[in-house]
Order: sequence, then structure tokens, then C-alpha cells
Amino acid sequence: MCCALPAEGKGRAHTNEQLVFSAEDDSVKHPVAMPKEVLAILQKDEMVGNALENEQTSAEKIPPDWFSASAIHLSNSRQTDLVVMARGPLAGANVVTFWVFCATAHGYELVLTAPAHDLIVRNTRWFGHRDIELLSASAVQFSSVLCRFDGKRYTSYKTKSERMR
Repeated sequence: MCCALPAEGKGRAHTNEQLVFSAEDDSVKHPVAMPKEVLAILQKDEMVGNALENEQTSAEKIPPDWFSASAIHLSNSRQTDLVVMARGPLAGANVVTFWVFCATAHGYELVLTAPAHDLIVRNTRWFGHRDIELLSASAVQFSSVLCRFDGKRYTSYKTKSERMR
């Protein structure tokens, strides 16, 4: 991919945190068990529902290998948030869906759902949460979307597209 990625370990407090997630990798580098409440939220996702229907599987029997989860600290070191990456029948050829969950006093909340080639957790912050950049590429175009936390969810803040050369 033609973009600058953060150096491993540079400028972060949690040295085992994965900051770059890519459709090129089959799963996250340091997988963690996905809480049941997160799986329950994912079972309600439209794309997951379509895949369950295609596979003739009930939501209660969703295969755990359809997802790969990684712990991350988006706002502070006391809360362990999650980046979940689609796998198996949920993953595309050059794009994968990412779901980001923030830990709250009431459990996990889904704060971002995004299809992309890469998801990068940046060290810059907005409303106390780290920014997230989504990268995608086609045969002729490269796109970047910087997402910022608006107090409830991650939303698009700045987009950039350029033609491939």
C-alpha cells in the first residue's frame, strides 16, 4: 500500500497494542477473546445476518472464526476497547469490515463500522479518543478517511482521494 504507516511501538503507552489492521492479514496479531455482548451486537449487523442466511446458520451458532478481535486503548488506559476484524465469509478480496467497540460503564458500545483495506489507530486525539484512519485503494484511486470521535461515535472528519500514478 502506498501510505505512511506508524512505526511499531512509536509513541504509544501500550506496547502490545496493534495499531495497523489490514485486509492483507488474515487476522489480528494479538487476538483476544470476544465478549459475549460484543458478539451479540455483531449478530445484529446486516452483513453478518446476510452471511448467516447464506451459510444457513443461526445467529446463536455464529462461528467464532468469522471474527478476530484485538484489544486497544482508544481513550484511556483503564478501559480496554476492541477492534474487530471480519474473517471467513465476511471478508472481501481487497476490503474487510472493521467494527470498533468502546468500553463504557454499561458494557461495550459499537462506535464505528467501516469497510476498508486498512484501519490505522493514530496517536492524535479528539474528544479524548484516538483518531482512526481508514484506507482503501482501487486500480485507479487511493482514498483516506480520517475519523474522529464526536462524543458518541467515530464520524468522518477529513477525506482525501488521489489517482494512482
